[in-house]
Amino acid sequence: MGFDQLSNMWTAVFPLAVLLYYFFRKKYVTTTISSTLFWENSMRETKVSPYLKNLQRNALFYLQMAALLLLLFILLAPFLPKETVMDSHTVFVVDTSASMGVTDGDLSLFERNKEKMINLAEERAGNAISIITTGKEPSLLLRKETDTRAVLAAIDKLGVQYEHEHMARSIDFAKSIALQDGADVHIFTDFLDRSVFVESVSGITWTVHNNESPSVNIAIEKFGAVSTVDGTEAIIKLSNQSKSKQSGKVIIKNELTDESLSEQEFSVNEEADILLSFKGLPLLSAVSAVLQVQDDYQTDNEAFVMIGNESSEVIVDSQLHELVKKAFEAIGLTVTTGSVKKNAMARDQAMLVTNDPSFLLEGSDPILLLGRNDSSTEPVSGVVDSVNDSLFTIASINDIYVSAVYPPFEGYTTLASIDGKPFIQRSQRGDIIVLSDIALTDWPLHPSFPLFIWSTAETLRSANENVGTFTPNERKAVLTSGGSDGIEIFTIEDKYVVSYPNGRSFVAPSVPGVYKMIDGGTEKYLSVQLEPNEKVVSSGMSYRIGFVEVDSSGKEEGKSMIGWLFLLPVLLLLLIEWEVQRRRGYPN
Repeated sequence: MGFDQLSNMWTAVFPLAVLLYYFFRKKYVTTTISSTLFWENSMRETKVSPYLKNLQRNALFYLQMAALLLLLFILLAPFLPKETVMDSHTVFVVDTSASMGVTDGDLSLFERNKEKMINLAEERAGNAISIITTGKEPSLLLRKETDTRAVLAAIDKLGVQYEHEHMARSIDFAKSIALQDGADVHIFTDFLDRSVFVESVSGITWTVHNNESPSVNIAIEKFGAVSTVDGTEAIIKLSNQSKSKQSGKVIIKNELTDESLSEQEFSVNEEADILLSFKGLPLLSAVSAVLQVQDDYQTDNEAFVMIGNESSEVIVDSQLHELVKKAFEAIGLTVTTGSVKKNAMARDQAMLVTNDPSFLLEGSDPILLLGRNDSSTEPVSGVVDSVNDSLFTIASINDIYVSAVYPPFEGYTTLASIDGKPFIQRSQRGDIIVLSDIALTDWPLHPSFPLFIWSTAETLRSANENVGTFTPNERKAVLTSGGSDGIEIFTIEDKYVVSYPNGRSFVAPSVPGVYKMIDGGTEKYLSVQLEPNEKVVSSGMSYRIGFVEVDSSGKEEGKSMIGWLFLLPVLLLLLIEWEVQRRRGYPN
């Protein structure tokens, strides 16, 4: 409880004045004295404790003092603090990342936060409420919605999306919609440090609802697998994030058939890591690791790996134009230049780009051949014609200029031609052949050049029917056949997930796992992995930062005024005082 008008404390002089009046007022008592000899002794007995006797004998005094003290209490404006609406606009910033799935008892942290949001929405019925969900691209589900039923329906539909929260972006988004009129912003997450709010924003109150209960978590921090001569080898790194020793079991499965292949028990000390290796596994294209342990966070107890040529390295022959190297660097690959023959050992782990046709007959992996160093060119003129192929679904090459081409390879498929002569070919192994030097074209001046390089790299890397590895809800173009049916995504159990008209609009599924992609009748596989940040569970105390100014209505916010409850007792005391005075009569 507090007092809102301490400036009225000066009115305490009135009860003090009444008290002093009763102490020192003259009071005459009629006394019968049998003899004047006892007069002086009787007066001494009367003056022994005059103050106490005045208090003991006068009920009217108590009534008057009680009434004055209650009036003083009311003038000080007493109140009880309470959770109130700090502004007519309330913003919910909802963390939908995977770590919100940590459990505390029977409910997950996300479900408990939904209960808090429902209670706040019901308390603030009729007020404007906005809802923002986190992610790399924060989403605004509701903006200043006043219909309580619509707000409750939107909260009920919320679910965990497994994508990292990127909370800084969501906070900036919340500021953009609350800066003009002010708002009471509630952030529901597992942990958000106070240092995020170093710069205060006038008119905005931040209430952060953290996970206040420390959780026990053992996570698969890293998981990798590789094909060897003897089969498949896998290695797992486990991280114990709790403050006690934990033990459990790891099971390796064939993700496509759900067959258990190997298992291994482990024991890891508090806040420590452990490595487990599995050898002698059969040849696999998709493998998963399942962690069986008693902890509060199950999502990071499973990991997936697609085994195939997913190398991000490329070897570019030093005889090729410098712009070829720049194009591969532009699409995010690690480029090594030099003599291809001297880098023979590295060719098994990297893509090869050269102008030496002899490499078309070596190795098992397809290559990119730019030009030919064993033939001379022939001049051409005209427009480039291309077939409907996945190499050209991202960007067309029909507008480039080519001055000369090399002789084609017999038996290879022609993908693009100019002046009736092959310009781009594909071998039966999957090699991509460009029958011209970059210097003989204006191709590097067109946006289609780095896009073609990207398409080629994706084609060479996806020769094993592996689309790649993605994070939840990751937007990334994938190479497709370019058919009119688009692409469809299914789970391993053949449950339909989503479809896209083309590879440019692809968005990875939100739930981690291995999925099938159907493209023009061809079945490929992709995996969705948790981001490393979502394999760590944090906790901390909730807090509140900032304030909102009182609006024009003049209402006190965050205070429940209780002074009016004492008006009736004051009136009752005055009535009793009047009755006591009436019965006693007034002194002469």
